[in-house]
Amino acid sequence: MDEYNKYAALADTIKLEEITSNKINQSILQYIKNYNDDNDKRLCSFYIRHLLRYKQDNDVYIVNDGEELAWLGYYIGQCTNVRRIYFNFGDIPTSCSAGIEVFRRGLGHNKSIQELRFKGLSGSDGQVFTVLDLFLKNNHLLEEFEVDHCELTSENLRQLSLAIEGCNKSLKNFSLVRSGNRYGSDIEDGQLVGIITALSMHPQLERLYLSHMNIGSNDFTALATLLRCTATHLHMLNISGNDVDDEGVDVLVNVLASNNTLQELRLESSEEITIQGWKTLSTILEDKPRSLEVLRIGYNSSIGDDGARMFANALANNSTLDTLDLDDCGITREGWAPFSKLLCDKSSVNNTYLSNHTLQNVGDEHNEDDLSNIPYLLLLNGREDKRLVAMIKILQNLSHFNVQPFFEWEFKVFPLMIKWLAKAANCTSLFEEGMNQILRLSQIRRLRLSATFDFIKEFPMLYVEPMTRKEIAEYAAMEEGLTKFGNYRTDYQAQLEEVRQLKARAMRRL
Repeated sequence: MDEYNKYAALADTIKLEEITSNKINQSILQYIKNYNDDNDKRLCSFYIRHLLRYKQDNDVYIVNDGEELAWLGYYIGQCTNVRRIYFNFGDIPTSCSAGIEVFRRGLGHNKSIQELRFKGLSGSDGQVFTVLDLFLKNNHLLEEFEVDHCELTSENLRQLSLAIEGCNKSLKNFSLVRSGNRYGSDIEDGQLVGIITALSMHPQLERLYLSHMNIGSNDFTALATLLRCTATHLHMLNISGNDVDDEGVDVLVNVLASNNTLQELRLESSEEITIQGWKTLSTILEDKPRSLEVLRIGYNSSIGDDGARMFANALANNSTLDTLDLDDCGITREGWAPFSKLLCDKSSVNNTYLSNHTLQNVGDEHNEDDLSNIPYLLLLNGREDKRLVAMIKILQNLSHFNVQPFFEWEFKVFPLMIKWLAKAANCTSLFEEGMNQILRLSQIRRLRLSATFDFIKEFPMLYVEPMTRKEIAEYAAMEEGLTKFGNYRTDYQAQLEEVRQLKARAMRRL
């Protein structure tokens, strides 16, 4: 009988207090062992550690020896209600080596875990990732895989890439992140190629974090290949804090020209990019409709006012991007000014209508420059009905309709304008909190009257003739009615004569 089967034979009779070093470990194993109800959420997730620096929390399992590690793996394999496991330790301690194989075999039976996270791993030569091979092969529900603040030696990275390659194609989110130079400072160009290539085999991958990873040109080429791969549908890419330069931006823009799935791109703290690179990046917001909804490029001082103007101009015809995060980019009041015009161009009714009604966030620093209309316009753009947004902007910045551009269509456009103003009158409660609705309605009435006057003044006969013919038709109908049925009334002759006089007066106007 092998070691794993020995644990299986003892599982029903073993006393948990005999195989655990503390009550919290015992409690966690008790839950894992006894609760297999999918609706039981009491132990969806827990941490695995082998060092106790602070007071042990109720969701922290402390591995003191191979026995505790082995039993944990065995019971996890039998459980259906564990959703997340966090590995929070440096290395698998030598004292636990005897239980590694049982832990590996047990974990390999689990099919309920959806999320794995590793934090604080040291140079363990990829040992932690190698014990996951059976689990990754058999589990079809794993969606999230995160490696955060770990020491990423070349062997760790190699074993991680093998783990991802052997994983069932169910991953949706993958995160490989470090902070500053404490972890992974010796990562060289090309060491991430294996991981990126393995991820390209996951067609369900939606979110990819490769933050502060010293991404080099070879890594970037592999990343571009992933973005081009039609088998993947990446929605979010975070490559902040890397040494991406203008050349890398060129590669990225060329790839995104044919990519219709990416919705969020993050390039914060990419100080190697110059103003020329930002100009290139801004072009992905122009021309044809894009899928990109969020672009976060904060903490890049090289953007400045010139870069802000370029991005504002690029968004002139964009109807998909709702967030452009420009925090801490060295932008002054002069640089924010184009965004005010972008959101509401007051130069004409048509330009106000064609302003950007989609952008809802540009970071917070614009508030410091006292451009008070930008926060309000961004908030206004948050409304789902963009026609209503355009209407509100027009009416808030309009005192008189210049109807002259519409004269080429004569009276054909006039009824549409009157209908539009009537709709606006019904929506005054939505314009602005605290606004005097009576004054707003009065303004709309004045706009309607002034537009009517301008049209009649320009085309008097086009207005008078139709109205007169309508009037004559009404008099003719009244005359016919009185002729047929009016003899029953005592004042029949007097009414008939009055109607005929009014009809004759109207006919003289034609």
